[in-house]
Amino acid sequence: MNRMILLLFLVLASNAVASTQLSPLGQFKRNRNIEYNDIWGYEAPDGKEYALLGVQDGTSIVDVSDPSNLREIKFISSNRSTWKDIKTYGHYAYVVNESGGGMQILDLSKLPGDVTVAATYTGFKTSHNIFIDEGRKLLFAEGNHSEPVRIFSIENPLAPVKLSSLGVECHDIFARDGLLYVSEGGHGTIGIFNYDDPSNPTLVSRFQIRRSGYVHNAWLTQDSRYLMTTEENTGKTMKMFDLADLSNVRQVGEVLAPGKLAHNTHIKGNFAYVAHYGSGLRIYDVSNPAGMNEVAYWQKSTSSRRGFVSVWGAYPFFKSGKILISDIEDGLFVVHHESAQRD
Repeated sequence: MNRMILLLFLVLASNAVASTQLSPLGQFKRNRNIEYNDIWGYEAPDGKEYALLGVQDGTSIVDVSDPSNLREIKFISSNRSTWKDIKTYGHYAYVVNESGGGMQILDLSKLPGDVTVAATYTGFKTSHNIFIDEGRKLLFAEGNHSEPVRIFSIENPLAPVKLSSLGVECHDIFARDGLLYVSEGGHGTIGIFNYDDPSNPTLVSRFQIRRSGYVHNAWLTQDSRYLMTTEENTGKTMKMFDLADLSNVRQVGEVLAPGKLAHNTHIKGNFAYVAHYGSGLRIYDVSNPAGMNEVAYWQKSTSSRRGFVSVWGAYPFFKSGKILISDIEDGLFVVHHESAQRD
């Protein structure tokens, strides 16, 4: 018995020291009292890397190629909003917010010299989140109660064309290989829709998360076998679901950082990069979905803080291994981890 206890202690101790604390390579904050929200990244044809940083009253385009010398290229003003979302397609960035003005379409082709507003789509005034299927040239935008998710063709990137709408209450959207995974907020569900015909999407499956909070976002593992979800309520774990049988989706794992309030997860390769509010950025090895293991983290404070503070979003998709972090109070941080250093 004593030997078993010793072995258990050694395993727990090993796990406790496995997570590496990351140091910031650089920080950018605008010279005024303003809060920040979501973030995305853009790699230009010349290899330079840029952060597209959501600010309450606009979007800041920051050259992060040299993290020790972060440089704002342009600030694009927008309606003032606590919430903003940004995605890219080709050399365009699409920016939405929750206070009006429609969807800005930014032309990034003139970087590092300039960024301009190439067009503004006003077919809708607001959206909380968007997602783009680049291969199929489709943009999905969170909508209202009558049109929870709207599907647009961006065959012409400057003139989106609405094709259809679908679903129930939506908070966030993820798309891959003709299937749309919709985080259905207060319904406590994930809706899975087929959009092979984007003018006539169909419901494939909907599954309930047991004792759910507010179902906030979801992201597929690299092999599309598992779906990782977040619920934006204190104490609600990030969960991993097995999608092998869509008629019987099963939860196989769960995890939560010390601050106990996860925001968004993004998966690249075998790792999940989680914006975890007061627990900062948390990186998990998800190669074993039933036993997700934290391998690295960055947080602004010496210990986790509670509530809707600090890290809002993360972007791990640069090939260089740089990870962009948007911090509500302090803007942009850049860190590096070898798990993100791949295509």
